[in-house]
Amino acid sequence: MQKCAYLAMTIPLVLIHGYSDTAKGFQQWRDVLIKKRNLGPSKVHLINYTSLANEVTIRDIAEGFNRALLYDAGIAEDEPFDAIVHSTGMLVIRAWLTRYASVDGKTIVKSLDIARIKRLQHLIALAPATNGSPVAHKGRSWLGALVKGNKDLGPDFLESGHQVLSALELASPFTWDLAAKDMFGSGNTNRFKAGPDSPFVFTICGDSGLGKVADMATGAVGTKILGSDGVVRWAGAALNSRLLTIDYTGEKPRRGDNGEHLPAAITASEWNNQNNILILWPGLNHGTIMRPRQSDPLVELVSEALDINSNAGFNAWNTKATTLAHLKRGGEEKPHEWQQFVIRVCDERGDGVTDWTISLQMKRKNKPNLEPIAIDDLHPYAKDKSFRCLHINLTECGLPGLDEAAMDNVESLELKLMMNTSSDYLLYVAQREDSAKTSKKLFKGLSELTVDLKEYLNPNNGKFRLLMPYTTTYVEIRVNRDPSLDGKGQAKICHVK
Repeated sequence: MQKCAYLAMTIPLVLIHGYSDTAKGFQQWRDVLIKKRNLGPSKVHLINYTSLANEVTIRDIAEGFNRALLYDAGIAEDEPFDAIVHSTGMLVIRAWLTRYASVDGKTIVKSLDIARIKRLQHLIALAPATNGSPVAHKGRSWLGALVKGNKDLGPDFLESGHQVLSALELASPFTWDLAAKDMFGSGNTNRFKAGPDSPFVFTICGDSGLGKVADMATGAVGTKILGSDGVVRWAGAALNSRLLTIDYTGEKPRRGDNGEHLPAAITASEWNNQNNILILWPGLNHGTIMRPRQSDPLVELVSEALDINSNAGFNAWNTKATTLAHLKRGGEEKPHEWQQFVIRVCDERGDGVTDWTISLQMKRKNKPNLEPIAIDDLHPYAKDKSFRCLHINLTECGLPGLDEAAMDNVESLELKLMMNTSSDYLLYVAQREDSAKTSKKLFKGLSELTVDLKEYLNPNNGKFRLLMPYTTTYVEIRVNRDPSLDGKGQAKICHVK
């Protein structure tokens, strides 16, 4: 009877592979799910796309995906479906879901995106490259083309997909723009909110690397793969990012308690996404997660996820999956907790600050000195270094957890930003609410900005919670790019004689 019910309820299921792969990569998942759920094979569609041609973008692939749904799979434009994605497949379907958000802000255009998000009922993400990958920037080299490149003779022979890899690079403007369209804010800009108008999203990632030899080779070329499944970081997998804006331009006034204008300071995007937590599955890596066995409890979990139809059921599934992963791990603690920060520094005109670096340090009570917080990786995006990705092992750093006693022991958590215009004529300046009113000038075009984020550690103060393990937090820091003044108070770059 249950199998008949499945047949009656079945909606199309599409499987979307990752970078440099083909539809064959999902064949084992297709086979085990057809058997597990007694699905009609004509209802399960393996999507095949090209990722290794240098001029093809992820948005191009998303357009092709739309045509494949309609003309190849025969899924009508108003017909619901489910999707299982791997790696870059997550970016493909997110680009498809936000197709019209990039056109303009008209209501009729937004409604087309809303129609798409309502069609997608369940989204199961296996090792998704939601926020890119730490190995992507190595793939554009000649070695990347030789090892992973297109081997089919033709115009794209030995191409490695420059545009796709550029989007996959950590801190890429593509993933920043995509997050702004589907995760930050309220209303139509939030595609994955709780409730019936959004798909239920399930995120599963392996807790192991690719193996000793592969991991050593990756590390030998300077790629940081700690806190990952060998290809994607755990902290960058789930769809639960927030945007923290630190605006010290003084150009967006707000009202103080007495009605006076004060410079805008630190604000956070609304947190109204569904509880899309990361399930870390023991013993799997980026490749082996695509080779399921019929008896594996993970297959049962994925099958059950396709039947979830309520928020209560969704939360219960996450609890069950977390418990099963813990049992499979033999009761051992799951791997260290990591958090990723994608940071962009720009001036009041929106132009990027490309020469900057950042450090974090904490002052504990009864300790005489500030303690530096170790950063595992601070990766600048190659084409625009105003974008950078910062990766932190929260467990090793000893950053306070969520208990208030640990937080009360912290006097300050300082973010120190060093910025350089490389010119004696210009300086990056922060218009602040404190008595300093500006960042500290160190030498010629070099300046320093320090921000204390201690008040954002306490989750009970109604403010933005800074520390959230296994998540990516986006941070935009805005400062003024001002002329330097000479001893007479005149701008060196331009003044009246």
